[in-house]
Amino acid sequence: MLKEEISIDAKYIQELLSSNEGLTIEELEEITEYRNDYVCLVLGWLSKENIISYWETDEGLVIKLNDNI
Repeated sequence: MLKEEISIDAKYIQELLSSNEGLTIEELEEITEYRNDYVCLVLGWLSKENIISYWETDEGLVIKLNDNI
């Protein structure tokens, strides 16, 4: 079921974000080799769970873990 796969991949992306100051969607695509639409699905999952936040920077949209994680 896709929902289970998204949950597993959300944990993977959460782990990637925990070791960085934040990553762009493009960087996440490059690291994970996931398609853009799938990365966005996983980010939506993490947003719904209040695990990540989005920041607008000169480099574009950056995704970071929330401080409470």
